[in-house]
Amino acid sequence: MDAAHRRDRRPEVGQPLTGHTFGVTGVATGVVDGRPVAVTLTGGGGMVRVWDLVTREQIGETLSTHTGLVYGMAMGVVDGGPVAVTGSGDGTVRVWDLTTRQPIGKPLTGHTDLVCAVATGVVDGRPVSVTGSHDETVRVWDLTTGRQVGPELVFPAAVSAVAVTPDGQLVVGFGWEVSVLTRC
Repeated sequence: MDAAHRRDRRPEVGQPLTGHTFGVTGVATGVVDGRPVAVTLTGGGGMVRVWDLVTREQIGETLSTHTGLVYGMAMGVVDGGPVAVTGSGDGTVRVWDLTTRQPIGKPLTGHTDLVCAVATGVVDGRPVSVTGSHDETVRVWDLTTGRQVGPELVFPAAVSAVAVTPDGQLVVGFGWEVSVLTRC
């Protein structure tokens, strides 16, 4: 979008990050090797890219080992290192080391339909990811062990959004509703 179409007319910082072949549907930011980065997700292609925000260049290849398109993505920190967590149409969740841009461990499995909602947070001092799926469930994953924390939470409609509050509450969007649940 050019500057004339932005309502607040704020100037861009450098040139746009270009190279996507589909519309961008998700953006997260963090720091990798001391440099600010953006991790972006495209809609139709389900590609996840890591961008150096100083050089405006893509870092390495796209993150891709899912067998389905990627629908959800978030960034977090595990053992002091930056990670991305991705959810896919193949029903799996992957954790990526953003320093090496390689998957960490095996895919996290349990969902039976596409995973479209992903969030990260810290609960009781441990890094977690929360994932929501069209299978009408939410799962909480310990990012240090790669194991599911507790049983899945079942909702009456496909889960389309998830978040973890700073105090560990879970916020879930499903159908036309949003629920706030106690700590993970």
